[in-house]
Amino acid sequence: MKFFHKIMTSSFWRTLAAFLVLLPAPSLLAAMDDQNSIPSVNRDHSELEFDFPEMMVGVAEYEEGPTGTTVFYFPDGVKGAVDVRGGSPGTTNATAMMNAYEFKMFQAVVFSGGSWYGLSAATGVANGIKELKALEGDVDFIAGVAGAIIYDVGGRRFSRITPDDSLGIAALHSAETGRFPLGAHGAGRFAMQGYYYLRGDGTDKYADWPHSGQGGAFRTVGPTKIGVFTVVNAVGAIVDRNGHIVRCRRNLDDAECPLISDRLSGFKPIAGDAAGNTRGQTENTTLTLVVTNQKMPFWALQRLAIQVHSSMSRAIQPFSTEDDGDVLFAVTTDEVENPSLSPVDLGVLASELAWDAVLSSVPVLPEPPAPLTTKAGLDQVNNYVGTYDFFGGGKLKVSVGEGKLTAMFEGNGRIYFEENRIYELTPAEDGLFVIESPARDVIRFDQSEGVITGITLNPGPWSITATTLEQVIR
Repeated sequence: MKFFHKIMTSSFWRTLAAFLVLLPAPSLLAAMDDQNSIPSVNRDHSELEFDFPEMMVGVAEYEEGPTGTTVFYFPDGVKGAVDVRGGSPGTTNATAMMNAYEFKMFQAVVFSGGSWYGLSAATGVANGIKELKALEGDVDFIAGVAGAIIYDVGGRRFSRITPDDSLGIAALHSAETGRFPLGAHGAGRFAMQGYYYLRGDGTDKYADWPHSGQGGAFRTVGPTKIGVFTVVNAVGAIVDRNGHIVRCRRNLDDAECPLISDRLSGFKPIAGDAAGNTRGQTENTTLTLVVTNQKMPFWALQRLAIQVHSSMSRAIQPFSTEDDGDVLFAVTTDEVENPSLSPVDLGVLASELAWDAVLSSVPVLPEPPAPLTTKAGLDQVNNYVGTYDFFGGGKLKVSVGEGKLTAMFEGNGRIYFEENRIYELTPAEDGLFVIESPARDVIRFDQSEGVITGITLNPGPWSITATTLEQVIR
């Protein structure tokens, strides 16, 4: 204990501070990426409105990721079943849903980003429910929470902020009835789809890797209510009912996308080892929840999960590959009898809703900024010159040459930058700049008291920030 006390003196902290100043920027930025983010609950979004008072939906996000969590909370519990397929899924308590229990043992289903790290959000929801039940006087309550994750790290973002207990609790506390955010929200905040169709080398191919998100659909048939909610992060592409790929460019929603049949028929297969997943972990996943109030024995609920999950291969092509980790939960509040709606018919209706849910997951893209008609002054352009540091050690060096603003990336540029390639930055409206590359990504230079402090890449739902070295030390 004396040794511990000695190293925790103020002189120790002065020495540590001096050491940190001498560290290179990557080390400082790695320290900055520690999990100290504040959960954000944004209610400004498009949403599905539905009538199912027995279920509450909450979302919370970390803007620094960006990443998020979606919670489906059932205060009075649900009976559950699950269908798991694809490569290496990440789940919590999914096996408990495979054990044919005929009673309501689950209170929540949780979807999160963050790959396997994001599973801790489900633990946070469980702890949040424990606190709620304790306030009601039930201190011995054990919350049944099932969870699953998508892989939203890797090349699509620099930060390694991931959902955790705090984000799960924040999502639970934000839960309300009758509203489900659509698109780039909650667990779908940084979901993407269609990676299977990327071919070639270099970052330019990623211009054809589109964003997706979370979607939902709902229907009432007599006394039966049924909803389907999904987060699409699939290796396959989202396909509409006319057979067209819905989106085929990352930053353009008006691109003319081909028929899926044409894409597949003229498509060169992946050759050799490139087609295999040698690491085990998968980077693509579709998570789905089917919820109803109709009374169903476990066997029927399990078949419902399998039937609906199988039907989703129409809306996502290809589906459930070795590079996907797909999970579908089917739950019921077990409240109403409906002899006129058989389990098979219920499955058919839910399958159509699942397609609707997948289609509604495609997010609205920010409007591309219009180029300026007049050139910016040299003094203004020179103000942007500097080195901007991303988490992970990457640096974007912005320079001026022949009156033009250019940028060059050093390090791992993820899906956005080729290392040591010079990109021209075209001035656009509202102080934005367009990166001259096939993806047409956007940069905003961030200021504080007239001083440039960093940049935001793609301001909006998928924003990624970098800062100047001077700002980090300050």
